[in-house]
Amino acid sequence: MIAQLERRPPPLRLVGGLAFLIAIGTGLLLLPISGTRQLTLMEALFTATSALSVTGLSVITPVRDLSLWGQILLMLLIQIGGVGFMVVAVIVFRLLGRRISFTDRIALSDSLGLLSPAAIVSLTRRVLITVITIEMIGAFLLYIHWRTDPRLSEGQAFFFALFHAVSAFCNAGFDLFTGTPGFNDGIPRDSVTLFVMGVLIFLGGLGIPVVADLIAYPNERRLSLHTRITLLVVSILVVGGAVGLWLSEAFDKDGVLVGQPLDRQIIVTVFQSV
Repeated sequence: MIAQLERRPPPLRLVGGLAFLIAIGTGLLLLPISGTRQLTLMEALFTATSALSVTGLSVITPVRDLSLWGQILLMLLIQIGGVGFMVVAVIVFRLLGRRISFTDRIALSDSLGLLSPAAIVSLTRRVLITVITIEMIGAFLLYIHWRTDPRLSEGQAFFFALFHAVSAFCNAGFDLFTGTPGFNDGIPRDSVTLFVMGVLIFLGGLGIPVVADLIAYPNERRLSLHTRITLLVVSILVVGGAVGLWLSEAFDKDGVLVGQPLDRQIIVTVFQSV
């Protein structure tokens, strides 16, 4: 099937590759080792599709319905969907020693929203390294914070931190706290968690083209019009949204921020805006 995909035009190759990954993900989720119960075909298909498209919609409770292997698989699907199938494909091909054709470079450039395919392979590698580095820093900070929570074991704190760092950066919306004993409200809402998760969501939400442009900035000393507009609009939306939420919730007698410290109000409103 991979050989057949290579002979297809880039758009069909992208769609076919995603469909292939969804089929593989669905099949793996259906394995007995992946769940604490046998998932139905539609549950597995929906979950794999949602993870790869990072929509966050779920018809299962991952922490209850998936085994550790299933949760790791879900995280990998989210990661592939977050950085893009074409990015992962290029990295895998390079690791296997395969040459990336000019057609593949154009397809990758189109999938990332970049104009020049010239240095796309090296840029792709730098983007992936940057993404993983950001996620690992976020996971480390979450782990250091969550390991002090008596409701979580050391192993849970480590894996939960890794999973939620990936999910947050990829804007996937999946979480493991819903259904975990002691976490009736889902993911913790303390200031440290909201701050780290908010930063990850913000950076991931900028998109691969913007991240790639920012990575190349030290060498090229210029930002594309797309990046400049994105940074400007996102900044206005985040700040404007946070101010609007703060005004509506901090000064209304029934507002959720009434009586809370100012720093807590800022973190909550910025997180909700992001």
